[in-house]
Amino acid sequence: MKLLADQPADSRFVTSVLAFCVFAGLLTSAWCLYIDDVINNDGVVYVRTADYLATGDWTGAIASHHWPFFSLLMLALSKVLGISYQWAGQLLNAGFFTASAVLFVLVTRAFGGTSRRLTVFAALVAVMHPAFNEYRAFIIRDAGYLTFFLLAVWYLARSVTAPLLRYRIGVIVAFAIASLFRIEGVVFLLSTPLLLSFTRRASGGSPWSWLALLVVSAGLLAVVLGWWLLAPTAGIDPLTAFRAPWDVVTDAWQHISASFVHKIAILRQEFLGQYGNEYAWALFIFSVLMILVSATFSQMTVPWALLVFAGLLSGVRFPHKALNRLWLSLLGMHLIILLVFAIVKLFLAARYPLALSVTALLVVPFALERALVAIRWHQLKTPVQISVVLLLLWGIGECVSGLDNVTRARAIKDSGVWLAGHTNTPGSLVSNDWRIAYYAGRYTDNDFIVEDVGKVLHGLRKGRWPDADYVALRLSRSAEKTQAWVLEALGNAPEQIFESDSGDRVLVYLRP
Repeated sequence: MKLLADQPADSRFVTSVLAFCVFAGLLTSAWCLYIDDVINNDGVVYVRTADYLATGDWTGAIASHHWPFFSLLMLALSKVLGISYQWAGQLLNAGFFTASAVLFVLVTRAFGGTSRRLTVFAALVAVMHPAFNEYRAFIIRDAGYLTFFLLAVWYLARSVTAPLLRYRIGVIVAFAIASLFRIEGVVFLLSTPLLLSFTRRASGGSPWSWLALLVVSAGLLAVVLGWWLLAPTAGIDPLTAFRAPWDVVTDAWQHISASFVHKIAILRQEFLGQYGNEYAWALFIFSVLMILVSATFSQMTVPWALLVFAGLLSGVRFPHKALNRLWLSLLGMHLIILLVFAIVKLFLAARYPLALSVTALLVVPFALERALVAIRWHQLKTPVQISVVLLLLWGIGECVSGLDNVTRARAIKDSGVWLAGHTNTPGSLVSNDWRIAYYAGRYTDNDFIVEDVGKVLHGLRKGRWPDADYVALRLSRSAEKTQAWVLEALGNAPEQIFESDSGDRVLVYLRP
């Protein structure tokens, strides 16, 4: 029987496709770890938090990272398998990303893609797209969040065709576990009543009940976002969100307002001239939108995003209206969360839109099927054929880019390994990079790791860290001015210089 036949996929076929996803996912994880064996900065934080948890120091663990559940999993797996926390984190990420690929196929089928063709297309997206591959060498909690988010979406989609109690309970449990990884999970958990209402195939019901449900969900969302904005920076007790939710909301609004005023003042002072002050708000809004759009397209990649838009414009929809409402609701909630973060921080890490991108990609298998059925290659004009080929090559190139992230941090690891034999006592190393401190065994010396090179040099001039033996500074190859400052302050004869053909270099000095 044909692999891409337009007929329902039986259980044996689905099992074979899922087994392929598992095999490809584990192989991809092994490859990514082989070409990039240097721990990432977030990974050091999770390892340090696991150290605190291992000694029962929950206060230190929370201070190290406000969301310690992933570190707790690393600790548990380390104890069970007898491996290091780093390897435990990497195994967890390999498992979570592989599970996410499997769940993506299952969610696509729950959204109506039950044919062999759509099942195969979903598997190809899950195996090839960078969202599932480019972070496999990292130790990050985002993979765990993505896994349980997709599990909750699968339960939500199943509730459309089979409104059973066990599916609704599954939604709540999956979002609850997702909330242990990222704050977005809490937002979705508190919005579960609204999301479950979108799974009803009939759109009836009193408009007042829908309005009340929307208001309650929006209120809960505001409380969570208010705590999210204030708790990490203002030292607010998270339980305040439950004891006095309205105070949290009002304080959050005041915090946001003050942040707005400060950012607008900076824009007026640094970017706008004397006669351009009235355009400060326009520039701020434009900056926020560009941050959001840039981060989203960077994560989804342009050719895949174009495929999503092309599918929607050509009329690609899911079989049931409730599924379309659900999909749009999930996209909207992700966009709101990212927008709030961009407004307050004027920054979005590349992986923040990960779940948003994967949600948008649910349309891709259906768009590919539409293109396969509708397009007749020999009937296309030459310019169109060339455009299609170029987009196809671009898309393949983006997929490959998620698998060729060879480490550029070899010098960082080598310097840390060398320092491990010379900095055996607490406080013996000052550095601007957590990864150097990790490989040197000094990553728990929090006061001795300052990421700003200028602050390190200033502290050394002021006599800070008098008991340190070594100073190890990571310098970007392009930061010639910063390197000049270091050479002027510490001298032209470092104890050791670590560098490779690409990436940053590390200068190691004896403490002056």
